[in-house]
Amino acid sequence: MKTNKLEKLFDRLRKEGWYCGWAHYCCTSCAWDDVPDYHDAKYDEEGYLITEDADGNEIEYKSVDIRKVLFNHEQDCAIDPDEFEDEDEEEAYYEMLDNYDGEGSMPTHTPDEIFESCFCFAGDKEGVKNLKSILPIIEEMGCKYHWNEKGDTRISIDWE
Repeated sequence: MKTNKLEKLFDRLRKEGWYCGWAHYCCTSCAWDDVPDYHDAKYDEEGYLITEDADGNEIEYKSVDIRKVLFNHEQDCAIDPDEFEDEDEEEAYYEMLDNYDGEGSMPTHTPDEIFESCFCFAGDKEGVKNLKSILPIIEEMGCKYHWNEKGDTRISIDWE
């Protein structure tokens, strides 16, 4: 399977210790609560963190640095009913909603279906500094960005 530029960017940032996510729950407020505490954490069927391996050894997870996160939420990549232009397509959209059983609160596009999104990051001084430090990596991976380099606005990334 071909990897798009955003997936390559996320892979590179993860190697740099960043947490990167796609279509976090609902909106900005809810999405921040959806950021995991640990990188690559494993959970049991009931949703509890697995703390020991099969031999009883303690599993040590690396904590997510909240000032090194880049993620969007469902509203950023939601499937828009206006994309369904005629009456048959609109009916198909509402049927899709009626039958939606995915994770989250709404159906979303994948990074292969859209090519631009806004992303959340920590808007404090350290978060802004960290985001500024990866701007060259964003460009190196073939993506473009639009951002005022301040903590009061989200960064928009284009990976077409």
